[in-house]
Amino acid sequence: MTPTRRTVLKAISLAPTAMAAHGMASAAAGAASRLALVVGNNAYTSSPLDNATHDARAIAEVLQRAGFSVDLKLDTTRQTLIAAIDAFGKRVAGPDIELALFYYAGHGVQIDWRNYLLPIDVAVRSADDIKDQCIDLGRLLGHLSKAKGKSHVVILDACRNNPFGASYRPAQAGLSQFDAPPGSLLAYATAPGRVAADSGHGKHGLYTEHLLRELAAQETRLEDALKRVRLNVRLASRGRQIPWESTSLENDIFLFPASTKLTAEELEKLFEVELATWTRIKASKNADDWIAYLRQYPNGKFSEIAQTRLGHILARADQAPTMAVDAPNSLPPIHPHSAGTYPLGRKFSVGDRARYVLTDALTGVQIANYGHRVTRVDEDADRVEINNGQVILDTMGNPLKKGVVEFDPPLQAFPTELQLGKKWTAAFKRTEAGGVSHGSYDMKVVSRERLTVAAGQFDTFKIEGHGWSRSSNARLEINLWVVPGLNFNVRQESMARNRSSILTAERTDLVAFAQKA
Repeated sequence: MTPTRRTVLKAISLAPTAMAAHGMASAAAGAASRLALVVGNNAYTSSPLDNATHDARAIAEVLQRAGFSVDLKLDTTRQTLIAAIDAFGKRVAGPDIELALFYYAGHGVQIDWRNYLLPIDVAVRSADDIKDQCIDLGRLLGHLSKAKGKSHVVILDACRNNPFGASYRPAQAGLSQFDAPPGSLLAYATAPGRVAADSGHGKHGLYTEHLLRELAAQETRLEDALKRVRLNVRLASRGRQIPWESTSLENDIFLFPASTKLTAEELEKLFEVELATWTRIKASKNADDWIAYLRQYPNGKFSEIAQTRLGHILARADQAPTMAVDAPNSLPPIHPHSAGTYPLGRKFSVGDRARYVLTDALTGVQIANYGHRVTRVDEDADRVEINNGQVILDTMGNPLKKGVVEFDPPLQAFPTELQLGKKWTAAFKRTEAGGVSHGSYDMKVVSRERLTVAAGQFDTFKIEGHGWSRSSNARLEINLWVVPGLNFNVRQESMARNRSSILTAERTDLVAFAQKA
């Protein structure tokens, strides 16, 4: 039976309640299902740190309050760190463990696309010494990958500068990017290949200072807490340090879950409040408005758009780099462990043009062949006009108007950065001929695919969206194939269906394009 909108909302509202029951049961049972290994290393001979052990102790305290059984290790040698990781891996494999978390504060280094954690007794003078004396992160991930049907979280505050003093300098800074294994989340203190600060405003490092505050927040989804950490560290460092995450989690994780469930009506009211906030600030040029929105709604229905607008404002004010600094360059990586993370990178210019063919997705019969030409760009207003206003997009390419159909807020179809596993939500109001309909999507970057269309062959990221139209009581599906820096979608598929039939099913392919930037 096709679910109704109310049953879908009810299922969503029950999820935090189920997590709450699980969380409270875990704490009451002496952390029977939650396990953590927390490591902090300060006492390096060549490059000692000031805050890593403070950071580890504080994280351990938060996790203990959240019902974890915590093994805290400070200033570990190679032998003690290996033993701790292996013991942790063995316990994680036990049938009673449902959630495992590993936190590390200390020095880390990458070599040959692999990441290594540094024990305090390390003495490195060559790349071979790193492999012999340091602990490959793959040792930990290998244990976790064998523990099927569980959720794993790995948090690395391990990108401090100059880990070996004058004895040796690695060819690449920071840590290497890894895509999160199934059922896991990897969180780095800063973007791959970059360096993190050891000091914040007190006795903690900048990243963990904010991490402690957000992890301790009640009723907060872990991924939302990490998004707030990313924003706060980015602002505090003026764009020099931007935390990074990769996730393949299938379930939401709450360290301190809600104790009561939300009804469908309460969920609806929360969205109306968020929509009112959007309406109030959507034309704002004040960075503080967008910062406040992102802190309140880190996974909001307009959060990806808000990040882009904040990036434009900060760049114009010369306060910080744009969101593009979150990722490496937009060339495909030659990387055995990652599909890469890239800014969406769209930059529209007057005169950019594309040609498309529209077909029936079920029969393959061609419906139309049409062209788009950018005729006006107003970055301050976040507005791109095509064919003299027949189509209007924001600067990410999200639709504001398509012919007689208008969207307000815009349909948030694209993320600020393209990365496997990235998830966000999108809600919209659609107006046509005076009639108003409401809908929403759950969006996710699901794969990286080589795709051939008439315009050529492209290395694309595929985005999937699954949603609901409140007015037509229809299920919505959308698939988008996009390339970092390419202003036009390579392919788009959309479908709407109700209980008895498919209402629409269309596919749009790129035939030709030209763009200046």
